[in-house]
Amino acid sequence: MSVPQSAPTARNERINRRLHERVPADCQVRLRWQDRQGNHVLRARAMDLSNFGMLVEAERAVNPGTVVSVETNSVMLGSACVRYCTPNGLKYRIGMHVPDHRRALVNSAKACAAGGGG
Repeated sequence: MSVPQSAPTARNERINRRLHERVPADCQVRLRWQDRQGNHVLRARAMDLSNFGMLVEAERAVNPGTVVSVETNSVMLGSACVRYCTPNGLKYRIGMHVPDHRRALVNSAKACAAGGGG
């Protein structure tokens, strides 16, 4: 006689609450912003993209709330707002909201997938 297995519970199951699917990416981007200390440029690696956001990994932190310009070698993605920045080993993972640039994000994801975004 077999024993029925219990269904997964909320404690051991992660629920995806994202509104938009993420697309894996692996290309270089530049983040540019200005603050009281001056102008900044930070090279980062795009890890994934969605319709309204992007996750990058960089060697320096960027404060949440900072508005940055995001660009690749071939595409200007526009402005983004840093939502979070968490340490990951010796680097930082930076999640950004890119509210009005869906087409540029999708085109950039395609360029990254084809190897042309870095």
